[in-house]
Amino acid sequence: MFVSIHHTIKDARKWDQTVKNVKAAMEQGQMPQGLKPLMYLPSADGRQANCLWEADSVESLKAFMDPGTGSAAQNEYYPINAQAAIGLPPQQAPRAAA
Repeated sequence: MFVSIHHTIKDARKWDQTVKNVKAAMEQGQMPQGLKPLMYLPSADGRQANCLWEADSVESLKAFMDPGTGSAAQNEYYPINAQAAIGLPPQQAPRAAA
């Protein structure tokens, strides 16, 4: 499923560190199974951001993001209606357990 997060950024310095931590986890292949960040869209003024993720559930994404963002941002999560959306990347089939 696709999940969008709307972030209202409260502490820009802490938020920037959160973004760096997620980028490092991506680059090092250390993202939790079932979570794949697809887009990061920060506002020009740095007060808001939207993210698009491929996730196995909203709850698993919240469990990953909320502790990492802490007091840096207020997060609003919502599943995307993929049939009505425009421009989503093709979804990959879930990996089977080994």
